[in-house]
Amino acid sequence: MNMSSTAAAPANPVTQVADRAHEAVDRAAGNASPMIERATDAAHRTIERAADLAKPAVDWVNDSGKQIARRSNEAAETFGGYVRQRPLTSLVAAAALGYLAGKLFR
Repeated sequence: MNMSSTAAAPANPVTQVADRAHEAVDRAAGNASPMIERATDAAHRTIERAADLAKPAVDWVNDSGKQIARRSNEAAETFGGYVRQRPLTSLVAAAALGYLAGKLFR
């Protein structure tokens, strides 16, 4: 057999089917690329929207935490001042509260 006779001979059916399958895969890959890009863009937009919606909640939690810490420090200073001014009264009050709590939660 020479080269000219093989090139002129029709391709066998298996080769034709394989060639069509390769072409279909190439077309699918070409079509998938834009779809993947669109899906990626949509995912990024969704993440940005979620972050934008979550930001006010995070800010509120941070502000609330700072406010609670500030009020807690103020209360500690107030009660600390009271204990320094009246240590015996504070001790008796703490003992009474402890006794009542013990009776209540028994």
